Amino acid sequence: MVCPGTVPRLCLAEVQLPSVNLGLTNFEDGFANPGWFLQEFPVFYDADELKDSDGNTVPGRNHLTSYATTTHVVFVSQRQFLLGGWLAVEALQPLVDLDVQLANGVASRARGFGDLTLGAGLQWAPKEIGKGVFTQRFMLDVSVPTGKYSDEQPVNVGNNFVFLDPHYAFTYEREKLEFSARLHYLRNGVNHEPFVGFGVRDVQPGQAFHMNYSASYEVVKNVRVGFNGYWLQQTTGDKIDGVDVPHSLERTVGLGAGIQIFSGRDFWFHLNAYTETAVRNRASGVLVTLRVSKAITSAKAQPQAPY
Repeated sequence: MVCPGTVPRLCLAEVQLPSVNLGLTNFEDGFANPGWFLQEFPVFYDADELKDSDGNTVPGRNHLTSYATTTHVVFVSQRQFLLGGWLAVEALQPLVDLDVQLANGVASRARGFGDLTLGAGLQWAPKEIGKGVFTQRFMLDVSVPTGKYSDEQPVNVGNNFVFLDPHYAFTYEREKLEFSARLHYLRNGVNHEPFVGFGVRDVQPGQAFHMNYSASYEVVKNVRVGFNGYWLQQTTGDKIDGVDVPHSLERTVGLGAGIQIFSGRDFWFHLNAYTETAVRNRASGVLVTLRVSKAITSAKAQPQAPY
C-alpha cells in the first residue's frame, strides 16, 4: 500500500511539500491477498544540487543526506465489501536521520520518528483479462503530525500538519511480463507553527500529483528485473499567511532499474535505484531503496506478491 516517502526537501523556501512515496513501491504493486503483510523500507538519499523554479542549479555548495527506514503493517480481511473488494487497513511509521548543509549558511541535522500514516481501503482479487491477470487497490491514507518537530529549527523529520494522500494501484501480468503503477493525489493541511526564523504566522504546501510506475520480466524462476520510475508534479501554489507564493510549484522525475527476488517462503526482497531529472524547486539527487516483505496469508488464500 502507500509508503510515506523518506526523501525530504531542502529548505529552498518557507513552504515545502511533505515527504511522500516516491519510488518506494514498484514491481507487482497491485497484488495482495487476505492476511497480514509486514514490510521494512530502508532508504538512502543523497543530493548535492538544489534546483530553482526554472530548473537551474542554485549556486553554492548545497548537500542533503538522508538515511531512513519505514515499518509497514497491513491487514487484508477475507470479507468482501463494496464492489467485491476485500477491506484493507494499514499503518506506516518512518524513522529518519537527516543531514542538511546549504550555501546560505543553514546547517542542521534531525533524527527521530516521522509522522504516522494510517489508511483504509479496498483490495480486489486478480481477474483474468485477455491472456493475463489484472489486480487493483484503492486506499485512503492520512498522515498525522506525530513526528519529531520543533519550530526553532529549519529542518525537521515531522511535518506538523495533517495531509491526505489517497492512491490507486494496479498491476497487469501476462506470462513473465508485468506492468504496475500507483497514482496518488496529495492534499496538505496548514502548519500553524512554522520555523520562527521565517517570521510568518502559518504556511501551507500546495496540492500535488505523484505516481510510481514499473515494468519487469521474470528472467529466472522467482527473480524479476526491470525498469522503475516516479514522477511528482505540484498542481497548486504554496501559501504563506493565506497568500499564494508565486513560482512555487515543485517537480521531480526519478528513473532507474531494480530487481525483485522471491524466496519461496512468503518473503520478497526488492532493490531499486533512481536518478532524478527535470527537477524544479527542490533537491536533485540519487535514491536507493531496499524493501523486505513478509506475507502471512489466511488459510484459504494463496501467497502473492506483496504491496
